[in-house]
Formats: sequence, C-alpha cells, structure tokens
Amino acid sequence: MLFILLHHFIVHGSEFVTAPSVWLTIMNSFLVIAVDCFVLISGYFGIKAKWKGFIHLYVLCAFYSVFLTLFSFYETGQFSIKEFLFSFLVFSNSKWWFIQCYVYLFILSPILNIVIDSISKNRKVFIALLLIGSILTFYFGYLWKGSINQDGYNVMNFIFLYFIGRFVALYIGFIKIRFSIALYLMNVAVISLIGISILLMNINVKWVSLLCFPYNSPFVISAAIAFFLLFRSLTFKNCYVNWMASSALSIYLIHEHNYISCKLYNYINSLSNMADSNYILFINLLFLALIIMVACILIDKLRMFITNPIERLILKINWDGYTNKLVTKIDNWIG
Repeated sequence: MLFILLHHFIVHGSEFVTAPSVWLTIMNSFLVIAVDCFVLISGYFGIKAKWKGFIHLYVLCAFYSVFLTLFSFYETGQFSIKEFLFSFLVFSNSKWWFIQCYVYLFILSPILNIVIDSISKNRKVFIALLLIGSILTFYFGYLWKGSINQDGYNVMNFIFLYFIGRFVALYIGFIKIRFSIALYLMNVAVISLIGISILLMNINVKWVSLLCFPYNSPFVISAAIAFFLLFRSLTFKNCYVNWMASSALSIYLIHEHNYISCKLYNYINSLSNMADSNYILFINLLFLALIIMVACILIDKLRMFITNPIERLILKINWDGYTNKLVTKIDNWIG
C-alpha cells in the first residue's frame, strides 16, 4: 500500500503524464508492482467467495463512499440526491477501478477455483493454461493493445494473476532470497531502461506509460512475482503488522476517493514545484505517504465501531439459504 501511495503521487500528483523525468521513471519502476502483488496474494491463498466476505467488502467501501460524499456536500454547500444515492453503488458506479475489478474476480472465483481444482493434479495442463494467458496478456494485450487486456486495468488481467498466484502456491517451492531480489531488480532495470530510452530518443512521452507501467507488462508482472516470492521466503509473525494490515484497503479507499484525491494531488503538485531537489521531494513524498497511512488506519479503526454492528445485523439474514432456494427453484423450473 505504501508503494501504491507513492506510485499515485508520481503519476497523478506530478507532471509525469505530460513530462516524465528520468528520476520519476526510475522511481516508478520500483513501485508499479503493488497492484499486481495484491492480486497475486489473492490467487496464492485463493478467494473463498462467501456472502460474509462480500458484505464486509461492500459495507467497508460504502461507508467511505457515502461519508466522503456527504463531506463534499458539506464543504460545497450543495446537496445532490443523485450523487448521494449513487454513492451507495460502490461496486458499479465508483471511481475505484480496483474495487470493481476485484469484485468481478470475487464473483468469478468459484468458477476459477473449479477450473484450478480440475487441472491441479496435472502441472503440464496448468502450465499450458498459463501459456495461453501469457499470449492473450502479453502479445495481444501489452504489445498490440488489444481490447482483451489493453493495459491491465481489467478483470482479465486479474484472472491471469489469480492463476499465477495459485500456480505458485501449488507448485513453486521457496526461492532463495538473493534470487528473488535479483529477479526483481532485473525487471525494474528493464522497465527503467525502456522508459529512459523513450525519453532520450524524444519519442512521444505517452509511450512511457504505455510500455513501462501498464499492469499487464511482462516486466511488471515478473517483478511483482519476484517481489511476492521474496516476502514468501521470509518467516515472521507480528500482531501489530496484522492490526495495521486489516485496515490497509481503507488507505486506498480514502486517498483515491474523488473528493480527497483532487486536494491531495494538487498539494503534491505544489510540493513538486517548491522542492529544491528530487531527493528532497522524494523524502517529502515518503513522509507524506506514511502520515496518510497512519491517519487512514486510525480512521478505519474508528469506522469499525460503526460498521461492525451493521455487518452483524446484515449477516443475521440467511443469505446462503435464500441463494440455495433460488438456485433450486431455477433448476426445478428448467428441468
């Protein structure tokens, strides 16, 4: 999540899109792997699609969507019934693209798990499946910008990463830390060199974003896998880390909400203009990111006092029973 914050600071809170510099390109090469890592983690452990998880995710997202929308109404003094009602439609109407894609993955996960279970005893079949996914993702998607997976901001890329995560869990043993670090740095170097080459040859700067930092880039995905394998090889337990990690998603939800992001990225632009050097700017951005993380985690702990009783109330409804009855009725009607 720290990587995601810094990545957003660079690509949204600076002139990176119109005038990317060499140092911004290099820094972003280290950071861009974060989203792919999140999905790899989901694939590694496997998504257990249950109503409890779905409701928890909805209540969490709806709280921040509605609360921050109401806060924007208070600041502007204007109330919109349409925006207020739409703020509840977090899975279909929000600007949180990651949440939308993750919900698609969540809904599809029972089918994906059936596919994985059916081929898990035959590693060659699984490898063939990943090769097919690689062709669709890297050749048709990354290289030719085909609609099936143009830039990785879609459920197709999430499905591919989900399969990779499950493959790692099933077949890949623990890798030496030095190898994981070397693989990560090698891919970061390739990403950086592509970007620097584009800048030095005065090619249209949009190609820096198109070739270096899409989430379906083979180098971004390879770096994400290496980074994931690095931490998979470490063994540690810490209750404080778990306490913070349980609120990690709130950091994304808060800082990427339209109301907050607009103000945040304008402030970062002002920091960029005032900084005497790139080194000072990065220290300021890192310090700001840590402050935002701590603040969002503390806010989320307060949020739990409000939403946890609501969740428990909603979960008293027998959602599984109603779902089974619906499926049974449809099955009887068909057959």
